[in-house]
Amino acid sequence: MIPGQERVGGPRVGVTGARKGVELVTAFERRGAHVLHGPTLGGDKPVDDGTLAAAIDRLARLRPPWFAASTGTGVRLLTEAAERTGRLDALVRTLAGATVVARGTKAAGGLRRLGVDPAWVAPDERDAQVEEWLAARVRPGEVVAVQVHGAGGHPYGELARIGVELEIITPYVSTPPEDPEPGTRLARAVAARDLDVVTFTSPGAVHGLAALAGAAGIAEPVRAALNGPVAVAAVGPVTGLAVSRAGYAVTIEPDNPRTGGLVRAVMSWWQSLPENRPAVGSDG
Repeated sequence: MIPGQERVGGPRVGVTGARKGVELVTAFERRGAHVLHGPTLGGDKPVDDGTLAAAIDRLARLRPPWFAASTGTGVRLLTEAAERTGRLDALVRTLAGATVVARGTKAAGGLRRLGVDPAWVAPDERDAQVEEWLAARVRPGEVVAVQVHGAGGHPYGELARIGVELEIITPYVSTPPEDPEPGTRLARAVAARDLDVVTFTSPGAVHGLAALAGAAGIAEPVRAALNGPVAVAAVGPVTGLAVSRAGYAVTIEPDNPRTGGLVRAVMSWWQSLPENRPAVGSDG
């Protein structure tokens, strides 16, 4: 439907999310957008209890003086695994003995439900901000345990470079889509510049698009399109960082890192384009 479609009415929007993608499609279509939904990831898959139990046991042995929580989902899954494996008390004791910080409100909420009040919450909800806060306080040789998101990679390398011992905990991983065809179709629409904007609601969706584009042999056309001709909308700074690291350019990022804020920001961007502004002095 979208490929080759001319701009008539609202923007041509590519939606890469799986679970949140359905919500976005409905919201955009209600506002007159033409939507191509091509999930580029399958969702978040919890790692097995044995892996998380071993991670909790290691934390209990290390007794890290610092702990950083990156996502609410990660804190919840770590807590649930601790409950199922009889390690909840050990986890709470370990966190209670550390200076605990959170990347955002969701991670902070998960910690508070454990009875652990974070000493600091990053106001801009960025991992880089958490790393900067820790780097100003942690001494070389100290252990910092970090719960990271499941999209792969983490932005805490600077702490390791200054001599901090990092203990990385990944309670979940992002999986590829079960059916890659819709995501590949979206990647081809990007390469052909048949979309006005592509939305990303997680780092995993960014990595998934890059992987699908690579598999289809269109990585370079996609990269070129997402550096100007096709706008990129990232739901928040963490996803925006993944966009930048993939070699794409963030055009739109809402002040409120939620899907509703993303939809409003995209539609506001579209209406602000010169060709979409009402003519001065026009009737109506």
